[in-house]
Amino acid sequence: MWRPCLLFLLVTFVAAQVHIKVVAPENFDDDDEETDSVPVQVVPLQRNERTNPCYLKRCGRGEECILDENINAKCVCIRECEDELDERFRVCSVRNETFASECHLDRAKCLCKNGDHECKHSSPKKLRLDYYGACKELTSCEDWELKQFPGRMRDWTFVVMKEMARRNELGDYLELLRTANADDHHTDAVIWKFCNLDVRPQDRYYIYKNFLWLMMASTRNSLYYILC
Repeated sequence: MWRPCLLFLLVTFVAAQVHIKVVAPENFDDDDEETDSVPVQVVPLQRNERTNPCYLKRCGRGEECILDENINAKCVCIRECEDELDERFRVCSVRNETFASECHLDRAKCLCKNGDHECKHSSPKKLRLDYYGACKELTSCEDWELKQFPGRMRDWTFVVMKEMARRNELGDYLELLRTANADDHHTDAVIWKFCNLDVRPQDRYYIYKNFLWLMMASTRNSLYYILC
């Protein structure tokens, strides 16, 4: 009880020492229990920038979007690729030609496809990625190396199969992995890889087109290990 009394006395003392004048606003109504809302003037947002038309423009590989004289978006061949000093960025085309980066390869193909005077190749269709890394010359395989090829292929596909299973990417082929693991020749691993590459068309025939994906996904060194 003594605390409210003390607070009341303190407020009374301060009010006696300081003259406070409270001015009520016009049209003030003591009986109005609702809180008057303060009117807010909505100011529209002024934007001095416009959306870049290139944001909605989709260009192909080796192309970039620029604005023409009418501020319209259009795709042109990449004007300049960044110089890559790191040799790990180099790529090899199916023409066995090394490019400084994948950007340089895509740009060269775009230039030839559009008939640009900077094109240095006769056929843009052959300007396609073969594998990552600088081009390397493959020597001919010896007879004893060719005899080892079936075993190397079996071992390689089995290793790939186990790695995909470890990443939970093998899907419905886990049973084939179990049988391949029990077989010293890993025959089912070869069957799995054959089925995996036998696409477009899936006709149970293995042609160069099916093997092309494997070549692009691997480095030339790893293929050399398999073949020789």
